[in-house]
Amino acid sequence: MTRRFRIHSPGEDADDTAWFWFEVEDDGWVLRQAVFEAALEVPRSCEPLQNADGTASGGASMAASQTQLALVRERFGRLGVQLYQTVYGAFAEGAVEVPPEAVDVSDSEFERAWSTALRHRHLSHYVTGPLPEGSLLTGMVCALPWGPGRTGLFVDINLPVDAFVDAAWLPFDPADWPVVGTVAEFEVATLRFSSARPQIRLRPTAVPPPGEPWPRRATR
Repeated sequence: MTRRFRIHSPGEDADDTAWFWFEVEDDGWVLRQAVFEAALEVPRSCEPLQNADGTASGGASMAASQTQLALVRERFGRLGVQLYQTVYGAFAEGAVEVPPEAVDVSDSEFERAWSTALRHRHLSHYVTGPLPEGSLLTGMVCALPWGPGRTGLFVDINLPVDAFVDAAWLPFDPADWPVVGTVAEFEVATLRFSSARPQIRLRPTAVPPPGEPWPRRATR
């Protein structure tokens, strides 16, 4: 039987307090876990989670799912796991013992907390892990699946994960977009996961002036 509960962890001051939300099996194995910390700023456009005592939690530092993590590990190995933990947090080892002060929550209460935590993590900054925001990478444009000027393009960064540049970071004129084979320097803008598939979001560190060429096509 699945059990869902929350635990309040008060600190010495308001910034140290945290709320832990768990979804566990009978043996204590954690299926999903969310953590809200008062010291973390709530990401823009997301409302803080209102606690039962009327106080508001801070931003979410964790919103991890064992099912999603297993899929990521199977498909993308160690790097995928590291990226997942950067975005969603890392589970503690072993089973969880439910303390006496744990408060059981309904399915709907847990799902609301879970969806809030996910939104927080998707809008948070990622300054740790193998590819923190601001990391510089050299990559080669490998696909413009929707054509120049539409949606964006994919970059080969010599890693087994997708790397994508959104159209917002590219020249307004489609004729100024880099062609397949162009090698350039990129900066990690953020990390995203979709259906347990990691994607590195990039932006060019420099864009040529309108009408001027990008570097010459690379040979492979």
